[in-house]
Amino acid sequence: MFVVGCSNFLSNTVEASCVYRTDAFGNVVYNCDTGQNGTLRTDAFGNTKDTGTGVTYRTDAFGNTRGTDGSVTRTDAFGNIRSNDGTVWRTDAFGNVRSSNGTTCRTNAFGTVTCN
Repeated sequence: MFVVGCSNFLSNTVEASCVYRTDAFGNVVYNCDTGQNGTLRTDAFGNTKDTGTGVTYRTDAFGNTRGTDGSVTRTDAFGNIRSNDGTVWRTDAFGNVRSSNGTTCRTNAFGTVTCN
């Protein structure tokens, strides 16, 4: 579920190693080794705003998540997340989320997601 809301952001940070964690308010806070950081906050209408990039994500009636930057993601029939930039995210047998661009995200015992 985490990647659905963040896959557009994640696909744009392939060069960076990032850490994501959920704060006490349910927001996702991220920090990358490139110095990029921000918070993903969801409002009462279901829109998610990324404070680091200024992009807002909304889910349309067809289940596509659209960003104000023109990005679009959707979940296919196999549960893979596909982005309009050609990136595909899959969950492997170990629970890691792997991208077609080489990014791998893992969740540790504390619930922190690390992507490299």
